Amino acid sequence: MIHLVTWLPLPYQRSLCQTLSEAYGGDFVAWFAERTHKDFPYRSDAKNLFAHCYLSEVGYGQFLSALRSDPQAVVILSGWSSPMTIRTFMAATLLRKPIFIWADHPHPRQSSTARELARKTLLRLLTLKVSGLLACGKPTVEHLVSLGIERGKITNFPYWVDLPDEWAVPERCSDETATGRPLRLVAIGRLVPVKQFEVAIEAVALANKKARTSLAELVLVGDGPERAKLEEMSRSIAGSNVKFTGWLQSEEIIERVREADALVLTSKFDAFGVVVLEAMAAGRPVLASAGVMAALDRDEGTGAVLLHPIGDIECLSSQILSLASDRERLRRASVAARAMAEKWPPSRAAAIIDKILMQTRQGKLLLKKTQRAEQTFSPARAGQPVAKRSIAAGGR
Repeated sequence: MIHLVTWLPLPYQRSLCQTLSEAYGGDFVAWFAERTHKDFPYRSDAKNLFAHCYLSEVGYGQFLSALRSDPQAVVILSGWSSPMTIRTFMAATLLRKPIFIWADHPHPRQSSTARELARKTLLRLLTLKVSGLLACGKPTVEHLVSLGIERGKITNFPYWVDLPDEWAVPERCSDETATGRPLRLVAIGRLVPVKQFEVAIEAVALANKKARTSLAELVLVGDGPERAKLEEMSRSIAGSNVKFTGWLQSEEIIERVREADALVLTSKFDAFGVVVLEAMAAGRPVLASAGVMAALDRDEGTGAVLLHPIGDIECLSSQILSLASDRERLRRASVAARAMAEKWPPSRAAAIIDKILMQTRQGKLLLKKTQRAEQTFSPARAGQPVAKRSIAAGGR
């Protein structure tokens, strides 16, 4: 059985868990550290979509017992530095169960030479104890390699989001009257310093100043300690062109993304940024800083992702002006975003897991039991052509 151990049943984690549960015929269980957390006030109930337990409620003793009684147990552990991950790692190692560590991009903190050397040494020792590392995107793969970890022990395994069957390019691309209103931008996340939402606010204000009209507007979805400061800033420099919604549930967030023309993400550093994937799944281009790992991962030069240097208000404002004034560019960016999303449907996650399971004795037995040993995944079949899925392109 696959035992996935992670922090919270957030929407994107539930999507992955349901996919793996269906793929492995129920030989899957998710162990969540907590049911909810104050920093992410989403509805977190996993319901009956897949087998799951909350470690904060059942305790690690039950987890240890489940591993001990499962001869085909394979552990996928999300993260490597929290109390949850340390306990899970110790339990799996004690019972000699294969364990794969799934991690997003380490924070690029400034460290002394000695501390950096100690960090690299610790990671190398860690890789000797695990069956492999799952890295969230190509930038993280390359970063781990730069730390001295063998490339062959690293698998690219990003986060996953549902891919809706129906989508449409932004309304302003197909409706000439829509160009009379401002470009609709949405920014989503906790209102904390590292997200640098003030950059987005200032860029919108600057774009409107250059255009001498309300060319763009921004909706900020989320809450946090920076909200009062950001609201005061927006009132003074952007007026009614910036609005705050507070926290919304995942379904409401997806609806806000669909209503928008593009997503803005201005983080100084973002270890991944799942909202980038959600926006692209809806066919929305992404204006992101070079500190957002998901944007770097999904940027293939197609126009779906527009990168700006971290904190560069001038560059971001120019990108906003460009999308606002060029409907065709926005349409192409929208189609490119959806095309990229179709390369990464959740079903691809199971195909990647199949490959890493083949690296362990228990995994091979599990694949044989679930009759997945002969299945393969072809990226060319990841999704239907964009034109057949896009409402604006003539189909549903």
